[in-house]
Amino acid sequence: MKIPREIPSMRRTDNSLKEVMTNLCNQKNFRRIFLNQTIPVLRLFANQPTMVLLYFIYNADTNNMIYCTYEDIMQDCSIGNKRTVANTLKTLQETRAIVKISKSHYMLNPALMLQGNNEKFGLLAFEFNDYISLYEKEKRYVSK
Repeated sequence: MKIPREIPSMRRTDNSLKEVMTNLCNQKNFRRIFLNQTIPVLRLFANQPTMVLLYFIYNADTNNMIYCTYEDIMQDCSIGNKRTVANTLKTLQETRAIVKISKSHYMLNPALMLQGNNEKFGLLAFEFNDYISLYEKEKRYVSK
């Protein structure tokens, strides 16, 4: 019998955010879910920021790419405030749940969801980490 455990937090003890790490994924912590069943159930209880994450998970293509505007997200998630979407996307980027590739183009971290096998995970994780490196370089360049 498996003993229930508390759901881990994305916050450290100092209240800063943790990052989603692709190198912590393995077969032991892999679970299979059916998005067409799970997302509607989660949507019943989701607040607006959670709806944005569910939207990304549900709309990611087979390479974990999402193509959408703020307006698409606002309309499809029934969010009336653009600032809510902007703040949510900022937090998702800070935690490395997503990376912004260009305007209206994002990539979902394959450590959160993946369609494929271990080889595809490796390829997408490598690509995601490359985009993270570019994002970090741009962030440093802009702050100078």
